[in-house]
Amino acid sequence: MFIIAEIACSHNGKVSKLKKLIRDAASSGADAVQFQIWNLKYMMSPKNRLFKNLKKIEFSELEWIEFIRFTKNNFPKLKIYICFYEHKSFSILKKIKIDGIKINSSDLTNPLVLKEVSNFKGIKNLSVGGSSFDEIYYALKYLGKKNVNLMYGVQNFPTKISDANLIRISELKEKFKLPVGYQDHTNYKFEEKNTLCFMSITLGSNILEKHICYTRAKGTYDYHSALLKNEFKKFVNHTRIVEKSVGQKFLKIFSKSEKRYRSFQKKSITLVKKKNSGEKIKLEDIAFLRTNNLGISPHKLKYILNRRLKSNLQPYSPIKFKYLK
Repeated sequence: MFIIAEIACSHNGKVSKLKKLIRDAASSGADAVQFQIWNLKYMMSPKNRLFKNLKKIEFSELEWIEFIRFTKNNFPKLKIYICFYEHKSFSILKKIKIDGIKINSSDLTNPLVLKEVSNFKGIKNLSVGGSSFDEIYYALKYLGKKNVNLMYGVQNFPTKISDANLIRISELKEKFKLPVGYQDHTNYKFEEKNTLCFMSITLGSNILEKHICYTRAKGTYDYHSALLKNEFKKFVNHTRIVEKSVGQKFLKIFSKSEKRYRSFQKKSITLVKKKNSGEKIKLEDIAFLRTNNLGISPHKLKYILNRRLKSNLQPYSPIKFKYLK
């Protein structure tokens, strides 16, 4: 399971806090840290009610390059993903390398952004929450399917559990034949705040994106569905445990665990009385019982009845084909 620590705007425009969040993501065991980069004048109308607030926490391209270098130098194993919110900010990729790009659902039908992303050779995560199939198909016409993942989930600051619609994860996998991840935005106050992520794993999610923050103080940003450092670390540890339980699809060969289970659970065709060599096996001679060693399954009874024994067998002996003539 690939875990992305989404910083979003929880840095609140403070350099020291952004670096702290990078450190927290790394120490928590996340596989990647994700930044949100924008040039506000290409992203949002000045008349939008959020424009002034976002302007206050906007970093310059040079600052973002410094943050990326800081991450690379101090945490070389931590992958770096960027969610671009408009096409102009892609110029940063000419100056420094990153590992992955996320396309916000607002840009699924933005040809200027999609054209830039199509030139990127790394991982491309396509946010598809609140989007139609037609919008997703439009984006895939630009991107193709190589190195593309679909990321499902909506952000309503926070999102109600009843609005999660996790069943759409498996639907998206089937429809588009692509890996699908889950971007969680559950209320941090809920005791079940990580449960939806764990459930998404059983539905086929390959990637988990979870917000991380350093504070939930009034007036700060993106804390509604975010985890603090220690919470995020627990989340990562629990995810690693949960993903082990998913296992594999049905195979022709049983695993060691399944064989051990079968040995004490399954029933075999078993003699309940002594039978001598040459005698026929009758229905009244047998029962379907749990034994210490598996024998012939009850559903093969017709291949046993009226067969003669090659040797003497004691009561409660599992019957095996090699004992029969």
